[in-house]
Amino acid sequence: MRRIVRIGVCAVLFVSGLLLHAGAGEFGSAWPGKREYDDPAVTDAMEAVRSAIAACREDPTRPVYHFRPPARWMSDVCGAVFFRGDYHVFYQLNPYGDGWGSDGSSWAHARSKDLARWEHLPIALHPMTGRGERRCNSGSVAINAQGTPMIFYTFVPKHADATRLGKREQWAAVALDDDLLAWRRVRENPLLAAGTGGVPADVDGGWSDPFVFQDAGRTFATFKACNGLVAEAQNPALTEWKCVGRMDSVSGECPNFFRLGDKWVLLRSTYPPTYRVGTFDPERIAFVEREGKGGTLDYAYGPKRLGPNHRGFYGTNVLFDDQGRCVLFGWVSGFKTGRGWNGCMSLPRIIRLDEDDNLLQTPAPELQKLRGGRLKVQGMVVASESKVIPGAKGDAIEVTAEFEAGDAKAFGLKLRASEDGRRALVIRHDREKLRVAGAAVPAPLDGDPPSLKLRVFLDKSVMEIFVNDGRACVTQVVYPGPEDLRIEVFAEGGRASLPSLDVWQMTSIWPE
Repeated sequence: MRRIVRIGVCAVLFVSGLLLHAGAGEFGSAWPGKREYDDPAVTDAMEAVRSAIAACREDPTRPVYHFRPPARWMSDVCGAVFFRGDYHVFYQLNPYGDGWGSDGSSWAHARSKDLARWEHLPIALHPMTGRGERRCNSGSVAINAQGTPMIFYTFVPKHADATRLGKREQWAAVALDDDLLAWRRVRENPLLAAGTGGVPADVDGGWSDPFVFQDAGRTFATFKACNGLVAEAQNPALTEWKCVGRMDSVSGECPNFFRLGDKWVLLRSTYPPTYRVGTFDPERIAFVEREGKGGTLDYAYGPKRLGPNHRGFYGTNVLFDDQGRCVLFGWVSGFKTGRGWNGCMSLPRIIRLDEDDNLLQTPAPELQKLRGGRLKVQGMVVASESKVIPGAKGDAIEVTAEFEAGDAKAFGLKLRASEDGRRALVIRHDREKLRVAGAAVPAPLDGDPPSLKLRVFLDKSVMEIFVNDGRACVTQVVYPGPEDLRIEVFAEGGRASLPSLDVWQMTSIWPE
């Protein structure tokens, strides 16, 4: 049963006007202006992106308040650092197409003052084709003893004689200015190569994604596809390295390893992405997991893998800011192809451990700056029915909802619902799990009466859901009907109540 909610059934408060479709704002920055860079390959790559922007502008499914390049392919967030008051992120960019770039993938760069609005900057690293470099794979950013940021990445050879033994190598570049606009590869490259510095000559051909971390005054790095190999820097400049051991539990791609309080956290881009919590002993080069402490980082992956580049929330990186917060970024994937663009970054998440060492993820509070018109609902009851919320429509919105389960067998939200009620993005709790677009998210009801909290960010074709104050997260790429904009609340097999529901229209961060 569906019906329109009448005033009197619940309290509805309108604050400002609500828009149906989010328009372009004037907050973010456009792609950097046309200019000649010191590296002609960077000039060509920047212009290749620019040439595709116009064709992408008319796509109504393109996110408007998530960070993304204006065109072409984006994947892993391959580096992140807070430096001199700015948040910097680096990401894998194929400047030449809207699919993964086996040739030509670069380290693109953006920065933000507030984690909400972003400024595009020039490409930081582009493959040295004359040196036989096929692409610049993922890695991390760290600050050396001189206080200078450094990029650590994987040199992928185009041909066997481009590197030692034809294998991938680990390289570094150093920032030449405080804005991190100019970078120079260090003369000591490669820092690590097959058959030298303790790296096995038969190291896996996929060896990649160096993540640099520090403990007890020492600097280490771990990698993907090498059975937990750990290297240690031998000088303060971080230009001399050797392998010193192996660490258990490292698997998948883009490993992130860092301290949170008195524990260490390992993030792994697996299917789905996972995390582990434990302790690290730098003397033994040992990560010891705390039994039972770990789980799924994001349930984006869903019930099955739909393709090689459909990875949901993946390819993560973290930074620590001047407030001591650990900020997590990830690549959102699974978009339709052939649209001139593909991929965006997740909303920045603040991560911490609770008193039982469970990982909690919450949206950066700075994102509230993007809120526009608000609709507030209080005291709604649904009984074996679906109610349409009057005036609550949109395709770029934030929704917060608190449910009391009552005796309903299931309850939840329908976003982007059609006028006839036949289509919707359904977020349904069956008293055991939250089910979203094929993903089943463990989400036990809390408290007395049993309750569920949801915070949902819907941005055109991207949906991020934070459950019970960040105890679980799910990210989905979605394609509802272009005119399907309603919001409904429902209960099945009984009554559920909704003490509060807020819907905000979110403003675009892009000028284009």
